[in-house]
Amino acid sequence: MKKIFKVLLVVVMTFMMTNSVMAKEVDHFKSVIDEKAVIKDDVKGSSAVIGNDALMKGKTEGVGFAIGNTVTFNGNSEYLVAAGNSLDVKGVVRNDAFIAGNVVNIDKKADLQRDVIILGADITVNGKVGRNISIYGSNIEVKGALIEGNVKIYGTNVSIDDSTAINGNLSYPSDALVDVADGVVKGEIIKSDAIENNDDEFITMLMGKFWSFMSLILIFAVLSLAVSKIFTRVQKEYEKFDFNKGLEVFTKGLMFLIIVPFIVVILFLMSIGIPLSLILLALYFIIMYLSTIFTGYLLGYKLWQKFFDKDINMLVVGIFGMAILFILNLIPGISFIVSALTVIIGIGIIYDVILKKIGSND
Repeated sequence: MKKIFKVLLVVVMTFMMTNSVMAKEVDHFKSVIDEKAVIKDDVKGSSAVIGNDALMKGKTEGVGFAIGNTVTFNGNSEYLVAAGNSLDVKGVVRNDAFIAGNVVNIDKKADLQRDVIILGADITVNGKVGRNISIYGSNIEVKGALIEGNVKIYGTNVSIDDSTAINGNLSYPSDALVDVADGVVKGEIIKSDAIENNDDEFITMLMGKFWSFMSLILIFAVLSLAVSKIFTRVQKEYEKFDFNKGLEVFTKGLMFLIIVPFIVVILFLMSIGIPLSLILLALYFIIMYLSTIFTGYLLGYKLWQKFFDKDINMLVVGIFGMAILFILNLIPGISFIVSALTVIIGIGIIYDVILKKIGSND
């Protein structure tokens, strides 16, 4: 009898333990923001995990956003956007992936089934890539990887070992220090023009923009939690957005950008107005800095509204819009125009949803 009881007890405990670790199924967008942020559920939609230690597991039927100081992706996602100081990618991405950080490790268990873009300082690739991969970094090591398409490398020190298989072409700058094992590249090895001494400057610029982008996401995450009503106002204010509305927002932002410095100078010339001029100047620069967040949110909201007929989630919409602005700012020739429009339109939005509402009952 005791043996039967023990067997039953083991069965019950096993069943309870299985239920306790079983992932839930979530039929909507899911986000977790915490010191140690974890998503283990199967999400029928996009998901975002943001924290000092960010872990994404489970299956995501959409875009998986993983952002933090230490990021681990060990799940299964349709698309992946991962950013942080230290990133460890071990899971499956069924389409494209954008990965950026200081130290990036693509584990041997990783299965990135389409195109991949990686930005970082120290990068290790040791997994599967189903199509093409572009790698921008200082120290790049490819070992034991299987890459079905082309490999484009923009780096200073590159090492590719003999357990790697590249079925497409390999390209890298002619002045880079490269060690490629024989027979690993099935296609052509192409040496692009030397960048001379601009390599480090380019990487520094790239990482500077990336960390600025990360800072904006952190500030946006805090604002979306603390004063979410502001972004709800953005949605209501610009539910219908046409050319005339865009021109109006642009004009308001441009006028604010020009007029406020004149007011600051006038106040500064008056001894009694110096404290007020300093406060106004500080607010002016704060508004300019926050303008990217509001422009990104509006851009993400309108695109999500147009192309994704799903419930709007404040966090993913903002990250989506700011990610698009970040990518546009990397394109030579248009980055200055994008930056200028971002600031002007963002200031116009801040005027409409915050400054104009001060003193009103809304």
